[in-house]
Amino acid sequence: MPIRLLISVAVLILAFLVLFLVLIATETALTVWHYLRQAPLWVQVGYGFLLVGLPLLTLALFWRWLRPVRKPERSDRTARLDTQALQEELVVSARQGIDVSAALEEMQEQRRRRGSGEIYVAVFGEVSSGKSSLVRALLPEAETDSDPRAGTTAEIRHYSWQAPSGDRVVITDLPGFNLDDDSAALEETRRAHLVIFLCDADLTASQAKQVQQLVELGKPLVLALNKADRYSREELASLLEAVRRKTGLPRQDIVAIAAGGREEIVRVIGEGIERRETRDRGPDVEALRQTVQRHLDQDPELMESLRETAVLMLVSEKLDKARDRFREQQADELVGRYARRAVVGALAAVAPGSDLVIQGVLATKLIRELSRLYDVPVKEIEIESFIQLAGGKVRNMTALSLAIAGNALKAFPGLGTISGGVVHAVAYGMIFDSLGRAAAQTMASRGELRAYPAAEAFEDLLHEHLESGAVRFAKMAVTSREGGSDRA
Repeated sequence: MPIRLLISVAVLILAFLVLFLVLIATETALTVWHYLRQAPLWVQVGYGFLLVGLPLLTLALFWRWLRPVRKPERSDRTARLDTQALQEELVVSARQGIDVSAALEEMQEQRRRRGSGEIYVAVFGEVSSGKSSLVRALLPEAETDSDPRAGTTAEIRHYSWQAPSGDRVVITDLPGFNLDDDSAALEETRRAHLVIFLCDADLTASQAKQVQQLVELGKPLVLALNKADRYSREELASLLEAVRRKTGLPRQDIVAIAAGGREEIVRVIGEGIERRETRDRGPDVEALRQTVQRHLDQDPELMESLRETAVLMLVSEKLDKARDRFREQQADELVGRYARRAVVGALAAVAPGSDLVIQGVLATKLIRELSRLYDVPVKEIEIESFIQLAGGKVRNMTALSLAIAGNALKAFPGLGTISGGVVHAVAYGMIFDSLGRAAAQTMASRGELRAYPAAEAFEDLLHEHLESGAVRFAKMAVTSREGGSDRA
């Protein structure tokens, strides 16, 4: 009963407070309105703009501060690149010490294929869908391995085909794979002019997803339904329509074929006696030949342009990955160097509070160097905001970090009484390491330093590496302290 009474009294007081605030707000509004009616028109308009604009501006600032910002999509930038621009980027990156070999090899392969005048067709499909049999049907003289019991394509293979139009076509037989897992096969698909997706039944959910991923590459795609000889005419028509609905592909780009090859059958040779054997199936791929030829004849310049764009995107992505790896390595070295300076600075601090001044200057310098590394412009106010937010989170866990730092130092016997300065030095090392890594991660993922997300990342990193970081920086603090004693 007393609890209910307290809650009732609290609700009553809250209701009176709300009513009081409403009355004050109403009186204020009426007073302002009275004076505004007597004021000149420009004052009324200005006040109206202020009344509406100030809340909107505040909301906009809060939204810009708190909203998640995605790093600009690389594909948007790459679509505007050309070969010359990419070559210049490769030269500049190489001079910076970035390993551009993968991107350079891709560029050289692009130049070789363009000079050969060959048309590349990638055959994509899951294990045992009949890719090798299809290649054999298209190129009877090609040597391929096909086994009815399991997929036998273990690596990417290229086969040449002279099309009736005179075009020299290179067919790429890709191993059965998942687009999300096999980067090599996906890259070869992106280098192709045209893609054939091979299946032997209605599409599963994963197959439909892979078809959509291939469609998003922006190049001609033909879906070939293999083993069509196993279905009746009505079943085949229904199956082709189901595939069309799931993929959204034009009906003329979905063809029924029989790639041939061998199949395993069971023969009954007596009562209860069965015998397993394999037999050859004749191929029928003419519909696929005609569809591929139609795409080759329609707009070869567009097809080459689409492939060129896809390969340029691939080159740019490889360059971006190399740049990311380089920056990550450089950021690790930079953060490690400044974390050591923070440890030494804490050990050297004499006047009370002087360590905070030293670490504040080091933190600002570290973030500025990271911003130059990631080519991210950072304002002074953004650095101060990040450091202040991170400092607030440190204050909430100072006791914990110092206690763990002290425990870490116990792993080094023979030191006698550990001074408070050494414990603080270990704590500063852990804090600085997490601070630098949080700033680097935020710049790498968002393309800017956002104080609030960076501070959240700092807190997570500090908690995550508290134990391991304490031992590492305890060793560093002890080494620095002994080195200072020797020099003294």
